[in-house]
Amino acid sequence: MMSARASRAGELNRAPHAASAPAPPGASRPEPDPSTERLAYSVIEAARLTGLSRQLLYDQMRQGNLDYIKVGRRRLITRHHLEQFLGMTPGAERPGGIKASAHSTGSDAP
Repeated sequence: MMSARASRAGELNRAPHAASAPAPPGASRPEPDPSTERLAYSVIEAARLTGLSRQLLYDQMRQGNLDYIKVGRRRLITRHHLEQFLGMTPGAERPGGIKASAHSTGSDAP
């Protein structure tokens, strides 16, 4: 007769389900549903999301280069404002008056 402890140990040693296995390299992830994405982020969340520092985001907001909304004492950066600031929206104006293009590589000569 097998003890409860031995049976639990056997369960832990079983192979993981296929659903929990990592996707093979090159496999594409399904596109996220826009209705489930966040509409706005705190400054700290926007910093984590973009890889930029919190101080840089506050400086850009202060200079008027990054739009935000104020809710009480909190500053929220909407997804749209963040995309505009990063130049991800085609035709959006970047800080300094530079227009973003849909396929900017940085190597194009003017």
